Amino acid sequence: MRVGIAGAGAAGLATAWLLDGLHDTLLLEARSDIGGNLRSMHPPGGTGTPHALDLGVQEVPLHLAGRTARLADALGLGDGQWTELPSGHAVVCDGAAAGARHACRTGAEEADAAVGLLSEQAAAWQREAVPWTVPLQDLVEPWDLPRHVKDEAVYARPASVFGCTLREARRLSARSVGAFYADPGKEADARTYRLRGGMQALAWQLARRCRSARLVPEAALRRVRRTGGHLEMVDSRGARHPVDAVVLALPADAARRVLGSTGGTGRIRSLLNTYAYHPLVYGVHDDPCYLPADRGRWAPTTVSVHGPWAESTTWRERPEGDLFVSQLTHRDVRPRSVLATTAFRTLQPTPAMLRAQAELLGAQGRGGLYFAGHLTTRVDDLDSVVASAADVARRLAPESPRLAQLTTTTGKESR
Repeated sequence: MRVGIAGAGAAGLATAWLLDGLHDTLLLEARSDIGGNLRSMHPPGGTGTPHALDLGVQEVPLHLAGRTARLADALGLGDGQWTELPSGHAVVCDGAAAGARHACRTGAEEADAAVGLLSEQAAAWQREAVPWTVPLQDLVEPWDLPRHVKDEAVYARPASVFGCTLREARRLSARSVGAFYADPGKEADARTYRLRGGMQALAWQLARRCRSARLVPEAALRRVRRTGGHLEMVDSRGARHPVDAVVLALPADAARRVLGSTGGTGRIRSLLNTYAYHPLVYGVHDDPCYLPADRGRWAPTTVSVHGPWAESTTWRERPEGDLFVSQLTHRDVRPRSVLATTAFRTLQPTPAMLRAQAELLGAQGRGGLYFAGHLTTRVDDLDSVVASAADVARRLAPESPRLAQLTTTTGKESR
C-alpha cells in the first residue's frame, strides 16, 4: 500500500515509524526542519558546549505518559539521556506601570490551596467520567473561592498553556484542562523529564529509524485529489504523488484547505472549521525581567498575570548562567536580549471543538482519509499524539511489530 503523510511533527513521524517497512510511505513537510511542536535550540555555553533548550514541548511525565516512555525506549533514548526537571510554580502580577511586578491579591497559601483543589477535582472529573464537553467554568465557578483567586490561581494556568485570556479559559473543556493538573494519586510518580539533547531529538531519532519512508522537507501538501478511483497528493513544488491512503497530521485549517477540491469531504471540512487556534510566541533570553527581584522567590515556572492575559516563564539554571524561556505573545516589555524566538498556534479545546472531533473520529479511514495529531486528541500532549499515530497505524498495518513496542511495559513504569 502507498501511504502519504502530511506533516513531519511528532504525529506524522510516529505514524511513518510505525508503518516503516510495511508500506511504501511518503512524508511531506512544509518546513525545512522536522518536529512540529518539538523544537529545541542550542545556545553555546561558557565553554562552547551546547546546551539544549526547548521552546515547544518542554517536559514529559515519563512515569505517567506510557506511550512516550515506550517510544523513547524503542528509539534507544534510555534513562541516561533524560534529565529530571525541578517542580514548582509561582504567580506574579504586572502593575499598571510597564514591567512593574507586584504580589498578586492571591497569597501563596491561597494559591497553593486553590491549585490543590484543582488537582483534586480534576482527578475526580476523570474518575467520574465527566463529559468532555462540560466547560471549566461550570465546575469551577461554584467553588467557594474569591474572584481573584479563581482568576490568578486557577484560570491563569490554562490561559498560559493555551494562549487565551482568563475569561476564554473559563470556556475550555474542564476535562481537557484538568488532564494537565489532575492528581495522579499517592502511589504515582509525577516527576517530569526532558531529553538532554532537547525534545526535538525525539523527532530526529524517529526520522532516522524510518529507513524505508521518503521524507520530503519544504514540500507542503497543497491539495488531495481523487483520480481514477485513487488518491493523489499534490505538493507545493507541483509534484503529484499517487497514494492509496492519506494521513493528515496538520492543523485543522491546513487540512481543510487541502481537502477543498476532494469530493465527498464537505462534512469533514465543516467539522474542521470548528477548530480554533491562538498564537503563542516563545523566546529564549538571559534577562530575568519577568521574575521577582528577589532571586529567592524564583520558581522553575512562573506565570505572569497582566490584564486579561497570563504568560509563563521557565527558568533553566546553568553553570554558565541562567536562561529563561518565556511566552512573549502579549508582553508590553521585552527582554533586553532575545537569543531565539519561535511561534506556534495552540488549539483551543472548547466543547464545540470536542463535539466536532468526536464526529471526525467516526469518519476515520473513510475514503482512504485518516487524521492524526491534535486533530484527534482530547488532550494536546505528547503521549496523546503518539497514541493518535498508533491508532492510525493499527488501522493501516495491524501487524506492525512496532505497535507492540508501544504496549510493552517499561522499567520506568514499574518504578
